Amino acid sequence: MKWGILGAGNIAGKFVKDLLLDELKRHTIVAIGSSLEDKARQFLEANGISKEKNQGVIPKFQLRLDFFKNPDVQIIYVASPHVFHENQVLEALENGKHVLCEKPFTVTAAQSRRVFEAAEKSGLFVMEAVWTRFIPAVLKAKEWIKDGSIGDVKRLTGDFSMDLDLDNLPASSRGRDINLAAGATLDVGIYPLTYSRILLDDKLGKQATPFEVKSFLTVDEKDKVDHLSTVIVKYNNGKQAIATSSNYTAGPEKFLRLEGTKGYLEMYGNPAAPKHVKVFTQDGKVVKEHLDKDSFAGFIHEANAAADAIEAGKTQSDSIPWDETLLMMDLMDKVRWENDFYYPGEK
Repeated sequence: MKWGILGAGNIAGKFVKDLLLDELKRHTIVAIGSSLEDKARQFLEANGISKEKNQGVIPKFQLRLDFFKNPDVQIIYVASPHVFHENQVLEALENGKHVLCEKPFTVTAAQSRRVFEAAEKSGLFVMEAVWTRFIPAVLKAKEWIKDGSIGDVKRLTGDFSMDLDLDNLPASSRGRDINLAAGATLDVGIYPLTYSRILLDDKLGKQATPFEVKSFLTVDEKDKVDHLSTVIVKYNNGKQAIATSSNYTAGPEKFLRLEGTKGYLEMYGNPAAPKHVKVFTQDGKVVKEHLDKDSFAGFIHEANAAADAIEAGKTQSDSIPWDETLLMMDLMDKVRWENDFYYPGEK
């Protein structure tokens, strides 16, 4: 699969490192799209993108128009701030490129719907890059839930919090600027909400088990965005989730607990891509444990899923179809709106 990488930031760097580590050599980075050539060159050097690691190819550094029209690019990985996603995915589709776009897919559900309408007309593959859904430790947790390891699942508590050092962060940064769709819910709160979908419901999109949501956001007086978020989800079958996120402090190593009638499950590490999961009996005895020891950050799994789907002639991923992305975008819209928090141009 020949990739064009749009954006030369931290997340894009981790993504390409995973592609370069792939021993099956399924992936080649052929272009880097960046507004600054110097930044693109620094990106190449910082992430070790060499001919030897990249199947004999040195990626081209290209500005927007040339990047999207590059005939060698099959699929574009969009790793820019989410405020730019709608227009960039639409431009990729207009130029005949498949797309893997970072979460959140867009800022609002309305934007996502416009993108998927265009994707449907194009016949091209588009997927939101919710890498969490493809992480081995998460898949193992789903397997243990299915085999009844913790009994009937009842409640999930999950957190993703980061210390952004807001007092010393420029007001124009993507962590604070409302014009860049800053805020905890869209940036990190999406992960515990995703776990409420992955671990409490085995259906996706339009087939999802109905649920209701109550939420509380603390909107910063200066930045006018949510730096603190608590969302409570209750499914019609009685299962509940409490999803929290914050920009004020780092979250705990044990970021998730899933409770059942026979025991409970815990996850540890990076909430976006955990490598460690345990199952406990009700009295606290460890009965199952999984620890990933591979060298990948975890992006390789979603890259492989995208490649598999494209090679099979699919336009959507079975694991994260468009309807599931829309469900999540609608959920996050509701959370913001019931707390009277809107991004510019929404009202």
